[in-house]
Amino acid sequence: MSQRLTIKGQVTVPKNIRDFLGLTSGSSAVEFIIDEDGSVRLRKASAQNRPRGVQAQGLQAAGASSRCDRILGLLSGCYV
Repeated sequence: MSQRLTIKGQVTVPKNIRDFLGLTSGSSAVEFIIDEDGSVRLRKASAQNRPRGVQAQGLQAAGASSRCDRILGLLSGCYV
C-alpha cells in the first residue's frame, strides 16, 4: 500500500493501519524507527515518548508574567 507525500511532507496513515495500532485523532502519537537495513517502521508512541502538550502550570513555571506573554509564548513555541 502506498500513499502520496504532500508538499508539506505529510502522509495520511490509512484507516486500517490507524485501527490496528489503536490510534485516535488528536490524542495519539507515532514514532518512526530507522532499522539498520535502512527500512523504516511506524509504531504507536509509548506514553513516555509522546510529545508533551502545553499546560498552564508549565507556562507559569516558565515565568510568563501576563496573559499576553503566555499567548505569544504559545504562538512562538517557547513554552512546551
